[in-house]
Amino acid sequence: MRNLKKFAAMGLICAMIMGSALNVAAADVSVKEGNNANGQTTVSLVKENPAPTFTVGIPSTVNITSADPAQLTFTMNEDSLNAIPDGKKVSVSIADAGYGTTTGKFALSSGTDEATYGVYGSKYSTRPSDAYSIGDLLVSFYGNEKVTDGTASIGRVIKADNYDGIAAGTYEGFITFNIDVRNQ
Repeated sequence: MRNLKKFAAMGLICAMIMGSALNVAAADVSVKEGNNANGQTTVSLVKENPAPTFTVGIPSTVNITSADPAQLTFTMNEDSLNAIPDGKKVSVSIADAGYGTTTGKFALSSGTDEATYGVYGSKYSTRPSDAYSIGDLLVSFYGNEKVTDGTASIGRVIKADNYDGIAAGTYEGFITFNIDVRNQ
């Protein structure tokens, strides 16, 4: 215990000596009468440029109720659009899809049956070869989109594969989207 007190006292003394030595060297300038001396201060300015935040609206639910494609609309408000820097875009891509613990495919489950679907660019192009895949870029906002009531919208559609062949029931699943800011 006695040694601990000695080491603590020595540590405090060293810290005080170093602290006072640094202060003298950093701020004090001595001058004699009849002479002049210069002192210099380093001035720095740190201005943080906070990264803008972009809000993309993604529908919480899409209901497929017929053989017709269901609308999947992504939105961005005008403030977010105006904050997109030149040469950049805010992009939404398909990160994953599935149901329960089944992932990596566009499928829904009723608990006993599975129904598959596709995500397409528009209701006019729903051939299997037109479908997006997991990992694909789905939409991008550039900041120059047409704004209606303060919001820009970009639509895609979801269409059940072989709707008439699907057994009756309620099918559920998920699509996970990745949103990022990237170069145009």
